[in-house]
Amino acid sequence: MVLLDFFKHKRLPPPKIDDLYRLPAASVTMGHLNVEPTGKAGMCFRSVGDLKPEEMKFGILQILENKSFLASHQVTGDQYGFTWVLIDSDTLANAVSNVYMASQLLIEGGFSDHITAAIFRFDRGELPVYWVYNYRRAAFYPFAPRGNERDMQLEYRLQLLVMEELPVDSLEYWFPIWGIPF
Repeated sequence: MVLLDFFKHKRLPPPKIDDLYRLPAASVTMGHLNVEPTGKAGMCFRSVGDLKPEEMKFGILQILENKSFLASHQVTGDQYGFTWVLIDSDTLANAVSNVYMASQLLIEGGFSDHITAAIFRFDRGELPVYWVYNYRRAAFYPFAPRGNERDMQLEYRLQLLVMEELPVDSLEYWFPIWGIPF
């Protein structure tokens, strides 16, 4: 039975969160392409093992509310079965700090295997541009959805613009995250 349990749920290495604090400085450089931070951020979680999305949502809410997480937040699900913690802050620096704190609390609360990405919204005019932080790879990548397509040209330009300031992931790990709820 122990061997079957091993194959059923393999523990992942703990998420790395320290590089989150490099994003605010890089946002100044992004201004050269008229990409401006909004203060909106989110954390995406996936269900692993026997934990159902409703149970995960309840557990996340309990941890954040019991630990007196003061940031304005909401926990919701999406049509793809992911659970989201949405954080609304007044500045990007505060959004990064709030995501960092929520990450710490949720990792300590046993959700480290479920945490997938932190996503920060920027706007270019009326259109969203997201910076996605992959916790496992400790790297960022840009995502510029335009309907059912993505603006790869803008994403490449952003990568080149900030690659000295941010750890930017390899192109093969730039997974689109459709339906971001903010």
